Amino acid sequence: MEAALIAPLVALASLRGRAEAARALAALLGCEEVVFFLRDDAVNVLVPAPGMPKTFAGGPLWRAFLRECAAGGQHSAQVDMPPAALRDAVSLSHDGVAVVLLGGSPPQEGLTALRAHLPLLGALFKAEQQLSLGKAEIGEARLAADRAHALVKALDAARASAAGLNEQLRREHARKDEFLAMLAHELRNPLSPLVNSLAILSRIGGLENPVVQRQLEVMGRQVNQLTRLVDDLLDVSRVSRGLIALRRERLALAEILDTAVEAARPMMETKAHTLKFFGERNALYVNADRVRLVQIFANLLQNAAKYTDAGGVISLGIVPDSGRVSVIVRDTGVGIPPAMLSRVFDLFEQVPVSLDRSQGGLGIGLTLVRTLTELHGGIVTAHSVGLGHGSTFTVTLPLVQAPAPGAAAPSHGALHAADARVLVVDDNADGAESMAEMLRFMGAQARVARDGAQALEMAPGFAPDLVLLDIGLPGMDGYEVARRLRELPGLKPRLVALTGYGSPQDRELSRAAGFDEHLVKPVAIEGIERLLRSLGFAGAPAA
Repeated sequence: MEAALIAPLVALASLRGRAEAARALAALLGCEEVVFFLRDDAVNVLVPAPGMPKTFAGGPLWRAFLRECAAGGQHSAQVDMPPAALRDAVSLSHDGVAVVLLGGSPPQEGLTALRAHLPLLGALFKAEQQLSLGKAEIGEARLAADRAHALVKALDAARASAAGLNEQLRREHARKDEFLAMLAHELRNPLSPLVNSLAILSRIGGLENPVVQRQLEVMGRQVNQLTRLVDDLLDVSRVSRGLIALRRERLALAEILDTAVEAARPMMETKAHTLKFFGERNALYVNADRVRLVQIFANLLQNAAKYTDAGGVISLGIVPDSGRVSVIVRDTGVGIPPAMLSRVFDLFEQVPVSLDRSQGGLGIGLTLVRTLTELHGGIVTAHSVGLGHGSTFTVTLPLVQAPAPGAAAPSHGALHAADARVLVVDDNADGAESMAEMLRFMGAQARVARDGAQALEMAPGFAPDLVLLDIGLPGMDGYEVARRLRELPGLKPRLVALTGYGSPQDRELSRAAGFDEHLVKPVAIEGIERLLRSLGFAGAPAA
C-alpha cells in the first residue's frame, strides 16, 4: 500500500499537477476527495493549501470539524457537505498542516503512510504559501512604488501649476491695482472743473431763485459723493499694495468725530436723520493720522446714513475702558443678515437689500475702515440682529495721555488784501479755465498755460506768487517744469502739484522735483483759500 502511494505523493510536489495527484491519492485510499489545508495563524483557521479547491459548501458540522482539525491530531466525524447529506470525514494534522479525506473508509495502512509524509508535504505547502505571499507583497510594493512615483509627479505638476497660477494672480493683481490707480486719476480730471464751477456758482450773488439753489445743492452733493467714491477707489488700491503710511499725532477724539460728522452731515440731512450722541467726549486722545481717522468715522456715518430710511436715527457714542476707547456708530437701518456678518468688511461685499442698487456704493468703504483701523492698532466689529433691525459698528483704539496745558496755537494774523498772481498749468482745458475763473473770483490774477513750454515762457513776465502745476503734461512733464521754474532767476513762486496722482511715491517725486506742496484733484475752494492765506493773501469776500 505504501509503495503504491509514493507516486501520487511525489506528484503532489508539483503545484500544476497537484489537483490531479490529490484525485489519484483519493482513489488509492478508497475516498471521494483528499484535500490539504494550511492554518492561517492570523485568524487560526484552516484554508486550502496552494493548488487545492478554494471553496467548500459545508454546513455547521463541517465548520466545527475544521476547527478541531486546526487544533492538531487525528479526527473522524460526519460532516454536512454536498453531494450527500452527510459524509464521512477523517483528518490528520501536523504543525499547522491538515489533510482531510472525505467519503469512504481509508485503510489504516494508508493513513499511516500519509501521516509519515505529511511533515514534508506541509513544509512544501508552507514554502509555496510564503512564496505566494512574498510575490503578492512584492507586487503590492511595486504597485505602491508606482503609485508613489505617480503621486510625486502629480504633486510636482500641481506645485508647478500652483506656482504658475500664483504668478498669474500676482500679475493680474498688479494690473488690477494699476488699473484702479489710473481709473481714479482719470476720473479726477473731469471732477476738478465740476468742483471748481460749482464753487464759483455757489458763491456768486444774485442766485436767489430757489430752484437754482436746490439744483446747485443737488449737484454739489452728487459731486462730493462721486469724489468720495473715487477717493475710496484709489485708497483701496493703495491698501492692497501696502502704500498707505500714517502721519501720526496726538489728536482729541471729540474733534475728529466732529469733523467726521460734518463730512457725513449732508447725507444725513438729505434723509432727515436724527443724530444722537452718548458717552464721554472730553479729555480723550489718540495717536493717529488725522485724515485717516476722520475717514474711518465718516465712512461709518455715511454707511449708516446710506442704509437707514428717511427719518431714522443714527447714534454716535464714545466709551473709554482700561486704556482703550470704543467709538460706536449705531443705526436703525436695514441691518445685516447673520450670514454676512463674518464678511461684511471684505472687499466689494454689500448687504443685498434690493436689485435697484438705490443705495449706491462700491462695497469698499468698510474694507478701508477695517484696514485703516488695524493700521492704527485698533479693531472694528459689526453687529446686527438681522435684516430690519439696524446695525452697530464699533471701532476700538488705544488711548494716549492728554497733552500738557500750553500756549494756544498762533493765529494767522491780519491778511493783506492784495492781488495774488497765480499761474495755472494744466492741459485739461476745462479744469485749467475753471480753476483760473475761481481764482479770479477770489480776487487773484490768474493766467493759464496749457503745457510746460508755455508755462516757462509766461513765468518771467508774469512773476507768479503761486504756480498750480499739473504733473501729467504733454511733452515736458510737471516734474521737469518744476525743476526749470526753480532755475529761472528772480522767481521764487510757491510750487504746488495739482494732480490726480496721490500715492506716497508720487508725493516723494514731487518733493524731489522742487514742489512745495502736493494736492490731489479735485481741490475744494477752501483748499485754494488756504494756499492764498499761506502766502499772505486774502480770499474773495463773502458773497
